[in-house]
Amino acid sequence: MSNSIMAEERVHFPVSEAAPPLFIGMNFGGTHLKIGVLDQEGRTVSYFATPHHAELGPEESTRHAARAVLEAIDKTGADLKSIVSAGFSFPGSLNPRTEQLHRPPNIPDWQGYPIAEKLTEYTGLSSVLFCNNANAAAYGEYWIGAAKGTHSVCLLLLDRGIGCGIIVEGREIKGANGFGGEFGHMIVDPSPGARWCNCLQQGHLEAYSSATAVARRTRELIEVGLRSSIKIHHGTSLDAIPRMVYEEAEKGDELATQIVLDTARFLGLGIVTLLHTIDPECVLIGGEMMFGGKGSKIGEMFLTRIREEIDKRALKDLAENLKLDFAQLGSFASYIGAAGLARDESWLFSGADE
Repeated sequence: MSNSIMAEERVHFPVSEAAPPLFIGMNFGGTHLKIGVLDQEGRTVSYFATPHHAELGPEESTRHAARAVLEAIDKTGADLKSIVSAGFSFPGSLNPRTEQLHRPPNIPDWQGYPIAEKLTEYTGLSSVLFCNNANAAAYGEYWIGAAKGTHSVCLLLLDRGIGCGIIVEGREIKGANGFGGEFGHMIVDPSPGARWCNCLQQGHLEAYSSATAVARRTRELIEVGLRSSIKIHHGTSLDAIPRMVYEEAEKGDELATQIVLDTARFLGLGIVTLLHTIDPECVLIGGEMMFGGKGSKIGEMFLTRIREEIDKRALKDLAENLKLDFAQLGSFASYIGAAGLARDESWLFSGADE
């Protein structure tokens, strides 16, 4: 690979106007690496995005990421010494005993790779904190997003699967094996005929409320002849169907609307168990499938149906005191949250007060 970096760049404001110290946030997404230089208030001084080239393998991709980080810092006019700490969010878990990647989805050749150690070495930064994308996104919302001012938040990311990030009193829930927050694999249907999850188990929430689940259920209902304005053809991809469901529901299609409401019901069931386990102050819905989100007729209907299920099944105090809303930061949440987690980690070990 060439040393040149093909990137999208944006400088938001001069580094001289930032509230020091500075932090780096990195997010390894579906196709791109997003990098932000942030100040202590969570403001992005500059933003940098480049393809992550995961297909080249962990070593070359990580070296590319390190070059991109250094270039992003250089674009601000800052130097390496002005960066107190850096956070890197990734779509997988780090084995807490070995500090190596553990079963990263879709990139199996990264298994066992010591990514935080390598990024620290290749960037020259004092240390790089690893976090998974869901926890990083949850922290971003907790720090400057829809959960700002709360003490705890659970962020549910509705995509092909269901991601979940949990932040309690500023700390992420990782779990003993690095799999804390696997909300999508909560059992919501124990019956023998329960739907199959992608993990090859039955009855998991992901089999009912993920974008993949919505697509499969929609296709099944259309194929058995239920009337709908949803038009699915032989070549229609599963990824396109949830958007079609939302658009036809907005137009008043009864089947599309019912699919949205059924998805919300199962999601509400799962959230009730989450409330009884974590007792979070705030639960946010994010990801690619928000059915229009805040301000949308169907989005608000979706959220209301989730709330109804919670109110019906959860302990009264938990339901009444819960803030339920849509996430605000979108695809920028993970790099912001990664920087925030690194910021808090640096203060924790330095003994500094916030």
